[in-house]
Amino acid sequence: MKLILKNMLKLLCAVMLCSVCAMAADTADHDKVQNAASMSSVDKAERLRLENKLGHDDLHALCSGVKGCLNRDLPGCDELDKKLSAKIKYDTEYCAPFIELEKRGLKADMKNAYAPEIFARLGRKYRAIYENVGELSANEHMISFLFDNMPFTAQLINAYMESNYVLEYTHPNRRYFNGSNGRSLSGEFYWALQDSAGTKLGFRNVFFGYGHAKVLRWALHGTAVAYLDMDPIPGNRIKYKLTAIVFPANSVLNSIMQMNVFKSVVDEKIDHIVDDIKKSSGRYFKGDKEPMLTNTNLKSAENVQNILDFEAVVNGAPWRLGDYMKLKKLREEQRNQPNMTAPLRVEEFQKIKETK
Repeated sequence: MKLILKNMLKLLCAVMLCSVCAMAADTADHDKVQNAASMSSVDKAERLRLENKLGHDDLHALCSGVKGCLNRDLPGCDELDKKLSAKIKYDTEYCAPFIELEKRGLKADMKNAYAPEIFARLGRKYRAIYENVGELSANEHMISFLFDNMPFTAQLINAYMESNYVLEYTHPNRRYFNGSNGRSLSGEFYWALQDSAGTKLGFRNVFFGYGHAKVLRWALHGTAVAYLDMDPIPGNRIKYKLTAIVFPANSVLNSIMQMNVFKSVVDEKIDHIVDDIKKSSGRYFKGDKEPMLTNTNLKSAENVQNILDFEAVVNGAPWRLGDYMKLKKLREEQRNQPNMTAPLRVEEFQKIKETK
């Protein structure tokens, strides 16, 4: 169990890191002169909306990518938009991410807020794919708790290491969040799917993010799509696979990002993060509670409750993604009831869930 915090932040920071290793958008080859005849059967209002949202080149990447890989005509795409790029080979390898996302439940549906941006990036010429595979010393309830309370996870590490990690939700629905290692990495993310393919809540995930990083001499910024899949295995462990697709701006950056030296620097940055977390988690699970008692951020009533809840889950209480907000609501309701003096415990919350 002592590796749980290390593994949690390793996963989240890996998502963040992979999301920041791309530069600005690639320029797709597309004739900018529109053919009036090709617009006759197109929803002009929808096309204008998409072009204003994405830009001219990404509109072509979206329309041609979906046409070339999914054989689908999107509303608002004219014939020039759908024209396949001569510089792209729309083969099984290139089209795999299009098919994978649709299989997971993220359709190329323009009514989905982020679908146009995600599929437009998949339709660009250059991409680099990073994979991280491993096992976690934790069970599914511990992982669910930590993913359900990202800010607390980062603050606990900061208390032990005097570091400046940040994981913060930026929307009440807790699907938008930002992260930083307090040094050279930062990013903003959308948790696009928390149960892709309808299998296990919180264990089949898709993220879409914007990020910033300093790697060697470069100050990089860009976007990525990432899948994070986890499965419980015997021995109170979790196996995971993180796949991140990033989008270099041009052939030079694409070549650099495929080089072993570049990937080794990325690994070093992850190792630096993991080392910080390894030290703090080791102290926590050896019984050193002093940082939690003295750290200003952890003295708040909310974080005191977070610590109690986390220790309850570590000691065997069940947890499911989404329980944080449900338990918070029940506690607020309880505080408004007369003759209630003790806070609702995790175990009591689980009993309430079981009776419903």
